Amino acid sequence: MVSRRQLRTPLAVVVLGMLTEEPLHGYAMRRRIEERAYDRLPGVKTSSLYDAIRRLDAAGLIDSGGTDRDGNRPDRTRFAITPQGAAALTAWLQETLSDDSDADGLPAALSFMYPLGREQTIELLGGRLERMSATLEADETALRNANAEATNPIFLSEHEYQLARRRAERAWLADLLTSLESGALVWPVR
Repeated sequence: MVSRRQLRTPLAVVVLGMLTEEPLHGYAMRRRIEERAYDRLPGVKTSSLYDAIRRLDAAGLIDSGGTDRDGNRPDRTRFAITPQGAAALTAWLQETLSDDSDADGLPAALSFMYPLGREQTIELLGGRLERMSATLEADETALRNANAEATNPIFLSEHEYQLARRRAERAWLADLLTSLESGALVWPVR
């Protein structure tokens, strides 16, 4: 049996997130992933979709609700999220939004943060921003100290690059939080 931790992939979050909207069959999931460009997110490959569906179904996080047939097309099994799947999605979103080290899972979690509600999302992302700022400040101090010791800047290039990326991420996250807090980012009605 696959553990819940092993099931928690960006693709699994996308599948469960889409199923919170409505039951879907595999082909409809694939189309929606492509339409919404979820396949551009880290860890989301449509080639792995049916395997993810099987794993989530075997774990009881989704359930087949029967098959549909449309004209001469083959039967299509429609899947719905189970209460266990909704609970797992909520836990995964909470963990990912608050885990500063989970950069690959963050884009998928941001795509489906709405089941947590605006207030909880603001709280989780606010904590992430605070921790990110503290870590960034410590790393900037360490880089200044390295520069003060007359370390050849060529040896610090990768650190400068990482700091630039993290500064941009922090600025983006701060803007997102401002949009969430002000109500400028519209929360979907469920």
